[in-house]
Amino acid sequence: MDKPSISLCMIVRNEETYLPKCLGSVQRIVDEIIIVDTGSTDDTVAIAKAFGAKVIQMPWQDSFADARNRSFDEATGDWILWLDADEEMDVDEADKLKELLTRDAIREQRVEGIQFVFCNHLEGGGLEYNYLHRMVRNRPQYRFEGRIHEQILPNMLDFDPHIQLGQVDIHVHHYGYLAQNVVDQDKVRRNVKLLQQSVAEYPEYPHYFYYLGVELYRMNDLEGALYHFNEFLSRAGNSGQGILASGHKYRLITLADLGRYRDLVHTCMESIACFPGFTDLYHLSAIGHDALGETGRAIDTLRNALRIGPAEEGYPSIAGHGTYLTCRDLGQLYASSGNAKHADLYFTLASLMAGDTRVAFQEQPHL
Repeated sequence: MDKPSISLCMIVRNEETYLPKCLGSVQRIVDEIIIVDTGSTDDTVAIAKAFGAKVIQMPWQDSFADARNRSFDEATGDWILWLDADEEMDVDEADKLKELLTRDAIREQRVEGIQFVFCNHLEGGGLEYNYLHRMVRNRPQYRFEGRIHEQILPNMLDFDPHIQLGQVDIHVHHYGYLAQNVVDQDKVRRNVKLLQQSVAEYPEYPHYFYYLGVELYRMNDLEGALYHFNEFLSRAGNSGQGILASGHKYRLITLADLGRYRDLVHTCMESIACFPGFTDLYHLSAIGHDALGETGRAIDTLRNALRIGPAEEGYPSIAGHGTYLTCRDLGQLYASSGNAKHADLYFTLASLMAGDTRVAFQEQPHL
């Protein structure tokens, strides 16, 4: 079977720092590059053209969906891949994408979209993993809607309610959550403006409340963030597991940052009841118990997290929760309580665990 052609579609503005790495990561697997530039004043356009991209100049109209759809209108490939400039595909894994698209399962299971493993690089060297939809078959019916955090799946389901999204084990690295990138491009203020418009225009779409909460959290407006996370969760209905779990997690993080530790531990119980396999929530519960002086409960919570192991697929989870980071935090709790023997055990386990590898050990008695 012939390998399908892939069009890479992007929208950019002043992305000279990251664009070369982004385009370089997929240059070997895409058949054309289409870039909509919304007003760059740096070398972004020249870089794009150096990679052979077709560059379309389009005035910014306060709508990511409009710009994305303009790029899709120019695509001629069988499939369309879209990325942001601060993202790059794992070069060693990218080459297998076209082969995966030829498999019979793609056709037999009516797969019309592809999700990739996104690796969000966080401050302090942390990594958060999640699956995100970034490829669709090239059909005129598949277009985005929404000013920001634009969605394409609703239109796909309107076209055919029985389509499926496939998942591939290809990693895409995302650097946009690093503080210097947010500050340099003033993305937060722009996003807040568009999200406030979206909440007013589409109050029936709960995901806008979630994303506005995220942006307000980045601005350190913790009370505003908490309000919007609560609004999202009260309206979430049939929202997907990923964004729903993330809403719970962000609400708990905000409570921790506000120092509302009693509220944190109680709310953690509710969230864990909803998502018992989401190990990150146990870590947040342990933070609350520890801050309240309840070291034993904090230890119990993290030992439960260690029994569960890494979060189930589909959760926005920090790498190491359920494995080495959990052991490290247990070691610190035991050390602070004066139990050097148990502290040494868990610090040793943390050092033995490579990545998210689990190490079997005999459960130790309590303090």
